Amino acid sequence: MPSIVACAKTTTPRDRVRDVAAGLFADRGLDGFKMRDLAQRLGVSVMTPYRYFENKEAILACVRAHGFACLADALDQARGGGTLEERVAGLATAYGAFATAEPARYRLMFALAPAQVPGVAEVRRQERRVEDAFAAGFVAMGPTCADPVALGRLLWSTLHGVAVLHLGGQLPQADLTDALCQAARALAIACAGAAPAVPTSAGTTFAGTAA
Repeated sequence: MPSIVACAKTTTPRDRVRDVAAGLFADRGLDGFKMRDLAQRLGVSVMTPYRYFENKEAILACVRAHGFACLADALDQARGGGTLEERVAGLATAYGAFATAEPARYRLMFALAPAQVPGVAEVRRQERRVEDAFAAGFVAMGPTCADPVALGRLLWSTLHGVAVLHLGGQLPQADLTDALCQAARALAIACAGAAPAVPTSAGTTFAGTAA
């Protein structure tokens, strides 16, 4: 699996623990992750990581929250005007660029993890930032539009499915950005023609966990 790229904003010892731990999670998964192995990679004592995180689950929560925060930043920068198709294509392009540049981090963002651990609230907050960015693409559709949040979740689900298939090799011949843009445009055309009613549960995030 590709290694984790250290974030350009990594400035604190806690950030370094997070990024080195992300690489270890990517290599070994949650079950294979050992705090002593993390300390060895960091070149510090076994107890040093505990200065910043309670346990490995808390570290994974921080890794996931950071990933969603970086994705949200990328989507926010891609938001603009234009037609609905142009707006969702811009979001799809940014999404593809992130998944392509950071495939290992992207996978970790959606890793199965305990629901109640230190730091999970920050994961949910950053997930909602991503949801908000997608929902904003549908806000300008007018009063006949279905719930923009529901449509944003539908767009995110669509892009995520394409990205997972691509990263898993099921779409080996496809250019990810092109495939994502095609999927996003198809959804935009369908929504513009007859905005669908997308059932969602109040307080539920894209990842399917209660807020």
